[in-house]
Amino acid sequence: MITRLTSFINDLWAMAKRHVVLTAVLIFLCLLFVGFSFLIGFVQMSVLLAPIALIAWWIITKRDSKTGRAEALTVVSSIAIAFVAVFALIQAVPYGRSHTNGPVTGEPKWSSPQTRELMVRACFGCHSNEVKYPSYANVAPISWAVQNHVDEGRSKVNYSEFTSNSEEADNTIEVIQEGSMPPSYYTNFGRHPEAKLTAAEMTTLIAGLKATPGMGDGGGGRD
Repeated sequence: MITRLTSFINDLWAMAKRHVVLTAVLIFLCLLFVGFSFLIGFVQMSVLLAPIALIAWWIITKRDSKTGRAEALTVVSSIAIAFVAVFALIQAVPYGRSHTNGPVTGEPKWSSPQTRELMVRACFGCHSNEVKYPSYANVAPISWAVQNHVDEGRSKVNYSEFTSNSEEADNTIEVIQEGSMPPSYYTNFGRHPEAKLTAAEMTTLIAGLKATPGMGDGGGGRD
């Protein structure tokens, strides 16, 4: 096993030295993929690089040995085949495809319709049972990221089940004031522009939440 691993590393290193530019491009693309995973708040997606690399290397070892430009083309085509294969296979994973919304069993007694409207825009995309799943939520691995965000959001506080989760809403005002909600990955790349509240809307929302029962430091307590 150790001998095989050593041989694999030596062969990979030798190939990298033969194709310095190609190696640099591939490293850049890998870093770009990891960076994209961070930007959408789902760094776990980066693990997909491992099966892509393994399948690509297996294909390379099964093809006729070549040198120079022919070898570089073999590497590129093998990686492309591996990428397509992994992308096709992960579409069969059921996680992220249910797109279910439970019943609305209770909401906070919002201080005004405007307070609710602003909360719907900024927070209901993950913290409610009224999630509107975008079209890209049907394609893995993005669908995994969307489902992960919704599952995590609902587990922290679900404003559609407020009567049972009200204790977890204590820090609603705090996280909005800090700017951690909505998270940046929710609005990156021009997604969910409605969640980007203006300074005036933010001020109105904070004031409305302080007047809403169960929202932490204001509102006169919970139901």
